[in-house]
Amino acid sequence: MRHHWKWRQIVHRKKEEISMAIQLQKGSGINLTKDHGLDDVEIEVTFDIDPTHPVKAHEMDVNACAFAITHKDGKAVAPRDEAFVFYNNRDYGNGALTHDVDGGSVGDDKMYLHFSKLEQSPDGIDEVSCIVEIYEGLARGHHFGQFSHCTAHIVNPATKEVIAEFKLAEEDSNATAVQMGSFVKEDGHWHFKAIGAGYQKGLADFLHVYGLVESGPE
Repeated sequence: MRHHWKWRQIVHRKKEEISMAIQLQKGSGINLTKDHGLDDVEIEVTFDIDPTHPVKAHEMDVNACAFAITHKDGKAVAPRDEAFVFYNNRDYGNGALTHDVDGGSVGDDKMYLHFSKLEQSPDGIDEVSCIVEIYEGLARGHHFGQFSHCTAHIVNPATKEVIAEFKLAEEDSNATAVQMGSFVKEDGHWHFKAIGAGYQKGLADFLHVYGLVESGPE
């Protein structure tokens, strides 16, 4: 895998767009296919730098990525390199899991999941794990405690309605990477489960966890 990092301008949703969203807590979840009738969803990650910390917005970046995972053999594994989706590998295959093209001037980090297409994958995908990571957080001494918030929004792409949102908790303030949550197939339905597990790790560590190996930079 080859990683290319770049700065992004932060884009935020208007308060009225998220006022009716379900506020998820760690360990809670929603049934997206049964209760909300969705076959596809948009995931948007937004954040704000805490003005009380001596770090400027252009010095900080949060990258959103996802791993398409199978439990065929009883262990959570990304079956191939393409199952790690981020801005330098935008499509797991057939539009089942994609990362939005970043135009630079727009800059928000978005991903899209199509559940029926995931089910058509020969890899037997039954989970999509969503990670947010601070670019070079360990090396630069950056952490989520320097943000006033970092929020994942689950959006209906057809109507742009925010179905649910999940904000990182204060207990993740020392983390440089967080598993925000997972889309999991259970009993024939796709759910989103809020996890919020913080780590002092980089993306390479998650590659190892899911059975992948990173390549060196170009």
